[in-house]
Amino acid sequence: MPSNSSEQNVGHQSVELDIIGLIRRRWYHLVLGTVFGVGVGLLYFYATTPMYESHIEILVGQRSSEMASNGTMSNAQASGDSIHEDLLATHMRLFLSRKNVANAIETGNLKATETIRQVLSEDGNPIDYIIEQMEVGRGGEGAAENAMVLSASFRAPHPDDAAMILAAVYSSYQTYVESHSQNTSREAAELIEAARVQNEMELVTADNEYRDFISKVPVLLEGDQVRDVHKNRLDQLEQELTDVRSSLAEAKSRLIVISSYAKRDDTNDVNDLDKLALLSQKEVTRLKLFLDMTRGETQSVAFQMDQPLRAEAARAQYNRLLDLLQKERTMVDVYGANHPLVESTQQEIQVIRQFIAQNAPAEEPVRDNKLDPKGMLSTYTRLLTNDVSEYEIREKVLVETCEEELRLAKEVENAFLEGSAKKAKLVRAQARYDEVIRRLQELNLAGSYAGFSTDLLASPESARNPSWPKLPIVVVLGAMLGMFLGSSSALAAELLDTTFRDVEDLEKTLAAPAIAHVPRFDLRKMNIPSPSETSLAPSLITSHCPRSAEAEVYRVARTSLMIKASGQEAQVLMMSSPHPGDGKSTTIANLAISFAQTGKRVLLIDSDLRRPVVAGLFGLEGRLGLADVLKGDSTLAEAASKTSVENLDVMPHGTETSVPAELLQSNRMGLLLQSARNQYDIVLVDAPPVLAVADPAIVAPLVDGVILTVRVCKNGRRPVERASRILSDIGIRPLAIVVNGVSNNAKATYGYGNYRADEYSYVGQYHREYAAHEPMAAERLETQKRPTRPLVRA
Repeated sequence: MPSNSSEQNVGHQSVELDIIGLIRRRWYHLVLGTVFGVGVGLLYFYATTPMYESHIEILVGQRSSEMASNGTMSNAQASGDSIHEDLLATHMRLFLSRKNVANAIETGNLKATETIRQVLSEDGNPIDYIIEQMEVGRGGEGAAENAMVLSASFRAPHPDDAAMILAAVYSSYQTYVESHSQNTSREAAELIEAARVQNEMELVTADNEYRDFISKVPVLLEGDQVRDVHKNRLDQLEQELTDVRSSLAEAKSRLIVISSYAKRDDTNDVNDLDKLALLSQKEVTRLKLFLDMTRGETQSVAFQMDQPLRAEAARAQYNRLLDLLQKERTMVDVYGANHPLVESTQQEIQVIRQFIAQNAPAEEPVRDNKLDPKGMLSTYTRLLTNDVSEYEIREKVLVETCEEELRLAKEVENAFLEGSAKKAKLVRAQARYDEVIRRLQELNLAGSYAGFSTDLLASPESARNPSWPKLPIVVVLGAMLGMFLGSSSALAAELLDTTFRDVEDLEKTLAAPAIAHVPRFDLRKMNIPSPSETSLAPSLITSHCPRSAEAEVYRVARTSLMIKASGQEAQVLMMSSPHPGDGKSTTIANLAISFAQTGKRVLLIDSDLRRPVVAGLFGLEGRLGLADVLKGDSTLAEAASKTSVENLDVMPHGTETSVPAELLQSNRMGLLLQSARNQYDIVLVDAPPVLAVADPAIVAPLVDGVILTVRVCKNGRRPVERASRILSDIGIRPLAIVVNGVSNNAKATYGYGNYRADEYSYVGQYHREYAAHEPMAAERLETQKRPTRPLVRA
């Protein structure tokens, strides 16, 4: 049975453009298009007014003179006469400007020329005409591509007018450039001088503003650096505040420790040494000094032994007093007498003076009093309490002073920002002034201001020959246009063509190989027996003319089918076509005869119960056939009729029926084919056209392979694709294709591309020579009688 080939895409295939094939098929489009294009080009050449062209080349440079102000050379002079690319573009635009062209028409009296008179007679604008016919570009080619050369050309119907108009435009351009350079010299000098005066005023103003600002801000200049007095004071006060807070924390912690110990209930049980252990050596020394002073023991041995230390301490207190007095005078000068920091310093001076007065040594007799540790702790506690009070007052005063200095420092900082802006303004004004002075020095105030130089390299001349149209160019362009039109026409015809382009296109569409290309044969030229001599139809040429080239085509198809059928174990083969009249019945009948000639037992069944043909081909009209077997009125042996062809039996359509599809769909059809497999080597079934009725779709699943006969001159792409799609929907892929109706002219193509009959159909001189050397009929008959291996049943 046929294998399910739904995986194969046998539907509509994408059209691949074959350039070579398209040229072979549509060459006449290209030829006609080329001829048409050349004709149009020649018509244009003889109908167009010839135009004459005149050329001009101008070297554009920039002059730069030595500066009169400082005797130096400008950058342009140091590098030679040059012009920037953008400036050259400006000159190109200037040359083609309406102002320049209008001035050229007036100064050059161009209205008197024949060309301009003709433009005016046609109500045209001479300015627009000149601009349209003028081309301006950069000169130089190859290595001189970047040369600063302006190239211009003008076209006119009169050669002398072309040269005259171009010369007038150049003269107007040159006059404008020279006058503009002189005017620009004066204007530039005046503008730069005015800018110098303005920038000088701005510079003086900015300098005065900055100086006035510096004089009002409380800062000191140290060279290029600025010292902020308030910020320095703030740093000193913050450091002193840190020291005071550290001393305050230390005094509070010692006071808490000693006070906590003194409040304990078990202090009476502690000896004096343990009590004294609470004090550090520094505290004991300080306390002992005060106790000695209060007791008047200045004359004691201990006092005398400690006299150097006390003298040093007294000296330190005096030095501290002197420092505070100096600090007080400085602060009074800076902050004033009522400043909080001054008052704090005065309080500290008063405390030290009281301390020195209270601790002045007195001449007292030596007392023999012992030091009381408990009293020492009590005394030192009061001393620490006084220290804490003093430190807290100093901390408060220092905090207030720091806040005031911070406020003043912020004001100075804001002033610094304003000063930075003023200084930046001064710097910018100075830079602008310096730049103006530099530019002013570069100007030659004596009248040698840099301008443009225009040197004529090629003067406009009258052309001898017209520049356009030129016959070779016109013919080539016309031919190219014609080829383009012809190619477009050929491509459009190719895309609109629904026939197959070549055999590969047909094979790709049906996903099956073409095993034969049956040519059209003229029965009148063949040696066909008369109807009285044979019952076979004249179209069965494999029986009537076995040595003909046409019969050889069927033998080629037979061989290909035998090979494919053997590989796929196909024994029962069905042949159909997309449309009626494609020649499938004649083709399958000739194939059946060709198979029988090999000695195989062949059965040909006509399953076309609607328009049967097989019975007429073999002269079996009125015989029992397929319809009778499917109705149960006959058997295979009774319905299969012998023919005049050895080894070939034919089962015609049989009795006419009104239900052909129902008969073919009955179980008897499958049983019939199974019985035929057992009795014959090859079973061929002639089925109706696929697109005409549903009968082929009923029979196709029962056979081992389907062969499609396609008449390419009649069937287009779409009918073949629809037939293939119908078979694909039931899981059938064609086993092979037989192309029918091919032209037997070896040099002709047959309507679907560049397929040549002599390449595939085995016709022509080769087959005539082959047929001449074919073995005799007796030898061929002997060969046919040799035993052959039947095809394997599926």
